[in-house]
Amino acid sequence: MATLNIPESLETLKKAQDLDREIYTARQELAFFPEKIHQLTLDLEAEKSRMLDLEKQLKDIQVRQRAKEGELAEKEGLIRKYDAQLAQVKTNKEYASLQKEIDSLKADCSMVEDSILAILEEGDQLQRAVREERNRLAEVEKEFEARKREFDARGEVLKAHLDELTGKRSGVISQVPEEARRLYEKILDKKEGLALVPLVGEACGACRIDIRPQLLNELKLKEALVVCEHCSRILYTD
Repeated sequence: MATLNIPESLETLKKAQDLDREIYTARQELAFFPEKIHQLTLDLEAEKSRMLDLEKQLKDIQVRQRAKEGELAEKEGLIRKYDAQLAQVKTNKEYASLQKEIDSLKADCSMVEDSILAILEEGDQLQRAVREERNRLAEVEKEFEARKREFDARGEVLKAHLDELTGKRSGVISQVPEEARRLYEKILDKKEGLALVPLVGEACGACRIDIRPQLLNELKLKEALVVCEHCSRILYTD
């Protein structure tokens, strides 16, 4: 590296670094979009699942209600039948037996009617819950579509910006001598878009660990690229 024009290479690498930081930030933002959309989808699916569950509960209640109403109609039919038979019986014993059966059926009818009333009340509550959930689902669907459009639009902007940044970067990085460029890009791949850092006092601007005196002297001489022994980033002094 001794043959490199170190000050010039560092200045060009700083420009590349600025672009790479922007590129890294844009790519990070883009990378989060699928996760965000996935979470929105999960929220929407959960809301739909709640809607389906409530609708199933309501349908089950309606089935129970119809069954109870059928049971009530059957018992009321028997009461009418036995009432008609009362006028035809010939003995007190037969009359008493029929009357006892009618009284028992009427008691059963009263219990079935109470069950129907309870089912109707439960059904009313569920219908309210279904209406509320339907409104909530509509809001969640609306929010999902709005956020997805927002992410899609932002994604297009970021992709266009990345294309622009990448083009600029190619022009800048091509001006860096190959040896310095290879070192910079090798470090860049491992350091999340930050390969070049300033010296802060006598410490590395990234890991904040003090630099050995020998390396400090090499930095001042600017005869070679100096790499932090602790975080492996290229160092420079302003």
